[in-house]
Amino acid sequence: MGRVSVDTDLLGGEAEKSSLDATWAHLAQAQVRRRRALGVLAVLAIAVLPWIGSAWPQSGWMNEGLEWTGLALLVLAVLGRCACMLYLGGRKGADLVAEGPYSVSRNPLYVFSILAVFGIGLQTGSLVVGLVLMGLAGLIFYWIVGEEEILLRQAFGESYAAYCQRTPKFLPEWSLWQSPQHVTVDLHGVWKTVRDALPYFLSIPVFEAIEAAQQAGWVHVYFFLF
Repeated sequence: MGRVSVDTDLLGGEAEKSSLDATWAHLAQAQVRRRRALGVLAVLAIAVLPWIGSAWPQSGWMNEGLEWTGLALLVLAVLGRCACMLYLGGRKGADLVAEGPYSVSRNPLYVFSILAVFGIGLQTGSLVVGLVLMGLAGLIFYWIVGEEEILLRQAFGESYAAYCQRTPKFLPEWSLWQSPQHVTVDLHGVWKTVRDALPYFLSIPVFEAIEAAQQAGWVHVYFFLF
């Protein structure tokens, strides 16, 4: 009977591992679809936005203010994503990280990514364009979070359920901030985060070129948005 009991436990452990591996594979596929969806959003933005202009005067303080605000959001997004990687410290997928940015929001990396998209949209000098792009990106990230939570609930069980109860999904609740005195830093992960975020700043010359083409009359503007 003891042998049967041990074999059953082993089979149960193997089945649980197989189920978790399948969930990891599902998440990997979902992440690929997320990147593709964001790529499609970027292509659509580049294809559509040349025909949309800012309703604010190009040299006016409102237009310039929105563009500078967008730049500030891009810088904030890069710094925020790096801060998240400092706390992940190479533990992503191995431990449940609930410290630093992850103590105030369950998905701070995605929060900063959404801010980056908002900042990119503001480079057009239009608040409406920024809000629309941010909303579309938010829908994409909201979907991927649902996919990730399937894995995290299976991987961490009750500890993740408790984490969800005390920590908001997106919008940070700063009163919950908790941080150890020391963290283990994965420099490769931080550098990769910076490298992946640098293309955000390409939006500045791209939209400046679009504005120049619009002013030169090379591109006809059909819609003016505030």
